[in-house]
This record gives sequence, C-alpha cells and structure tokens, in this order.
Amino acid sequence: MERIIRSFDSYSAADEAVRQDDNLLDCQQRFAAFMQLMEPVYEDAPGFQRVYRVDDFQQRTVRDDWGLCVQFISESKIDR
Repeated sequence: MERIIRSFDSYSAADEAVRQDDNLLDCQQRFAAFMQLMEPVYEDAPGFQRVYRVDDFQQRTVRDDWGLCVQFISESKIDR
C-alpha cells in the first residue's frame, strides 16, 4: 500500500480527506488494511500455548417459563 504524507489546516479538513480516501477503497483493500492493523493482536504470544479442553456435559435441561409444554426430542447420534 502506497503511503502519502499530507498536511491540513484543520482537523475537519483532515477528517474529510480520510473519508474520501476510505470511499475509494474496494473490499479487498479494506480487508488487507484491517488485517494489517490487527496483526499484532492475532500474533502468537511467545511462551504461551493454546489449551483445548473437553468437558463431559450433564443431561440438558429445558426451561419452560411460559408454559409451552416443551417436548423432549430423543438424543441424536452427535450428542453421544
């Protein structure tokens, strides 16, 4: 991405120039700029690892606050 230095007489003129520049960007350019800004956030932190955990969930309960007489559906194969 090309970088240009410009100076303005007022903050409102600078804000208007930023809005005009943003309107000229297409979706790919917007996404590339966003990813460049977010890169430090998404980087791997040295010394840390991702930890995954598997929980054994108990029987699901369904609240029926409005008295709709919720009917239970048999357990699917995915839930087993």
